[in-house]
Amino acid sequence: MKKAHESEIQKLLLQCRIGSLATTGKTGPEVSMAPFAIHQGNIILHLSNLARHTGNIANHPKVGFMICTPESPDSSPLSLPRLSLQGNIETVPEDERETAKSIYIEAIPDAEPLFKFSDFSLFRLTPSFIYWVGGFASARSIELSNWHTLLTNRSRGSS
Repeated sequence: MKKAHESEIQKLLLQCRIGSLATTGKTGPEVSMAPFAIHQGNIILHLSNLARHTGNIANHPKVGFMICTPESPDSSPLSLPRLSLQGNIETVPEDERETAKSIYIEAIPDAEPLFKFSDFSLFRLTPSFIYWVGGFASARSIELSNWHTLLTNRSRGSS
């Protein structure tokens, strides 16, 4: 992957804490807003078991997730950089929950009180396909190995 794209993706991941979760419902696709964190290349979500998307996940664990640059008055919505991920989602295993919880709270501090509610669970989306759109006429698939390298570089603070 080109350094410019790596830098753009890292910038997007640093400025965005909310994504769009696409699940399959009873009548077709459904999309929900979902704050997220990233751990070991996976998207970590903290979802209510009462929400429709959580029921959808139980029936169809293949989901999509989009992270998009926030709209601003000085940029065209057609050229907003965005990242689309597809993969399987599952609850975070018991032995990994404390680590996932810490990472999630670090990314979304306002979510800490929600961990006291019994109807919320941590989920892990493991990407199987990643697609980057850097703007108009600038799109490409991201190999999973490049995704992991990019995130390793991001955690080391490189640009």
